[in-house]
Amino acid sequence: MKDFNSEFYSKAENQKEQEVAFEVMKIPEIVIQEERGTQLFSLLLKAENPKWGETETSLVKETAQFFKDNPLSLDILETIREFHKQGVDEETLYNFALTYQHPERVEKVFEMAEKYKPHVKKPKEIYQRFAAILEKIDQTFSVSPLADKFATKLEQDKNERLKRMEEIRKRVEALIDFFRPDSKTTDVKKLNFVPTDPLYKPNSGRNFSAFPHEQIIISHIDNILNQDHEFLHGIINPIVEKLSEILTDEQKKKISQFASEKLKQDYGDEYFSLLCEEFIRTYTEIFSKGKTPQDYKTYEDFAQRISGDKEDEFQKELKESETFQKRCDELEIKTSEDLKNKSREFFERFGLEKSHLRDLIYEFYREYSNRSDKETENFEKFVLVKFPLRV
Repeated sequence: MKDFNSEFYSKAENQKEQEVAFEVMKIPEIVIQEERGTQLFSLLLKAENPKWGETETSLVKETAQFFKDNPLSLDILETIREFHKQGVDEETLYNFALTYQHPERVEKVFEMAEKYKPHVKKPKEIYQRFAAILEKIDQTFSVSPLADKFATKLEQDKNERLKRMEEIRKRVEALIDFFRPDSKTTDVKKLNFVPTDPLYKPNSGRNFSAFPHEQIIISHIDNILNQDHEFLHGIINPIVEKLSEILTDEQKKKISQFASEKLKQDYGDEYFSLLCEEFIRTYTEIFSKGKTPQDYKTYEDFAQRISGDKEDEFQKELKESETFQKRCDELEIKTSEDLKNKSREFFERFGLEKSHLRDLIYEFYREYSNRSDKETENFEKFVLVKFPLRV
C-alpha cells in the first residue's frame, strides 16, 4: 500500500519542478468604467423585488416608487420566474448582463457557463431572452426622470474614484507584492472598478474574471476591504482551481468540514467556494490587519478589543462587513456604544464560532510570509506544494 503523504508530496514536487520559473503579474491598467448592463440588471432586480439591495436612500425609494407606478410587464415577470425555476442564478445573469453593449464578450460568457454552470440548460436561449429584457428596461428607464439622477450619481462616483486612483493603485500593488501571482495564472491587464451602483448595499460586491485579460469589480467606493476582497478573487480562485487537481475527494470533504457553519450558511457546503472565501477573508480581515483568529476566543479578549473603538471605526466596520452588519441588525446595535453595552449578548451569540479552516489558513499565511525563498517562491507554488500535506 502506498504511503499517503509520500504520494501527495511526490505530486506536489512534480508540480513545483514544472513551474520553477514564473513572471510576476504586472500592475494592470486601472480604469473606472460604467457597465450599462449590470446597472440595468440591478434595476430589474429592484423592480422585481423592492426589498432587494439598498432600501434606505432617497434615490432608491424614488426608484422603488417608479417601478410601483410602472411595473414590469407580465411577459418579463414570467420569463424571470421561469429562469428561477430552471436554476439560473444571479451570477450567471450578471455575466450575461456584462455583454450588454459588449458583443466581444459573448463567446467567453458561454464558455464560462459551460465550464462553471452546467446546471444552466440552453444558455444561449436564456441569454437571448435576457438580453431582450435588458433592452426593454433600457428603453423605459432612459426616458424616465430617474435617468439623469442615476447618471449624476455615477459621474460623481467616477470623478471621486479618479481622485483616489493613486491610493487604489498602491493597494493593488501591495496585494501583488504579497501574493506574487504568476502572470500565466492571473493574466489581468485591465482592472475595471465600476462606479458605485446606487441600488447596491454598501457592503455588497462582485468580481468578474470571465473575459480575457480583464477583471471587473463592483464594489462601493468607500468599502476598501471589499475592493481588496474582490480583487483577490482574481488571484486566489485560479490557484484553488489548480489545487483542486491535486486534492483527493477525501481532502475536499475535510475542507468543507473544517469551515465554519456561518461560512457554509453563506456559501453552501461545496469546498471550492469555501476555500476561496476563507483564503481571502483570513488575509483581508485577519492576517493583513495584524490580528489572529484567537483575538475573539474569550469574552474578556473581545470586550477589551472593542473598549477603545471609536464611533467612526465602528461605522467603517459596519459598512465594510456584511456579516458584522447582519449581526448588529439582529441585536439592534447601531453605534459603538450600543455594541459595548450589548457586548456580552453579542459575544455569546456570535463570538464562539469555530473555524478549523481559518486557523489552518492563518498558520499557512504566517509560514508563507516567513519563507526563506521569497524571490522564486510565490503564493501559488507555496500552496500547491504544501497545502495538500496539511489537510
